[in-house]
Amino acid sequence: MSKRPSISVVVPFFNSKRHLAACIESLLGQEDVGVDSEIIFVNNGSTDGSASIVARYGELIVLDEQKPGAYAARNTGIRKAQAPWIAFTDADCVADRYWLRSIQEGAQNNEIAILLGQCLYPPDASFALRLLGAYENAKTAYVTRRCGSAQHFGHANNMAIRAAVFKEVGLFQEWERAADTELVHRVAARRPDLRLVYRPGMKITHMEFRSARARLRRLSLYTQTNARVETFRELSVAQRSGVLVQLLKGGRTAR
Repeated sequence: MSKRPSISVVVPFFNSKRHLAACIESLLGQEDVGVDSEIIFVNNGSTDGSASIVARYGELIVLDEQKPGAYAARNTGIRKAQAPWIAFTDADCVADRYWLRSIQEGAQNNEIAILLGQCLYPPDASFALRLLGAYENAKTAYVTRRCGSAQHFGHANNMAIRAAVFKEVGLFQEWERAADTELVHRVAARRPDLRLVYRPGMKITHMEFRSARARLRRLSLYTQTNARVETFRELSVAQRSGVLVQLLKGGRTAR
């Protein structure tokens, strides 16, 4: 009998061949720190040869989900996952070599239900995009540490969730966007005793974006779709100022 994994990694992919191999290699090349993991890739109807790239790696569990949408694919992966924690990233992201270790360390606290990690951009990204990324991460830190659950959100490109949470509150809503934030709010309503925590040492690099303009367009879509979550509230002007102060102070926390 094979040992039960401690973390299941779920990655949906749809026509993702540009960055797919780098994503896979980063997950298979995690620093060996005693984390037993299984890596599940879910093909969401790719037609660009992505499936053939994934097929090169015998270490992966490969599933198919024909219903369009990354959340439908993630739910297929969740149903297959065997570990007590399920980690999510995207096929255009590269995980830091200590990503799983950081998740494993965060998972030791039984009061924590959901972990959010730090999202970075490639070294050749524009200065404006890297500055925007620093603000995004400072915002995640600020919201999870200082704000009530109404301002909480999720980002499934770098997120880990206790498997028992899905059994208790259900899977992701199969929306086009914002289902990660909706799940965060559903958990807060059903289990206010459980915590959402930001771990800056849980790093991924988002390879898709090189300019701030492209990223801002995507963020505007998230803002619109987060409004679909009835209990979600955007930060106030004062709170946004608090994020900027934290960023300027260069606030850091241990991995």
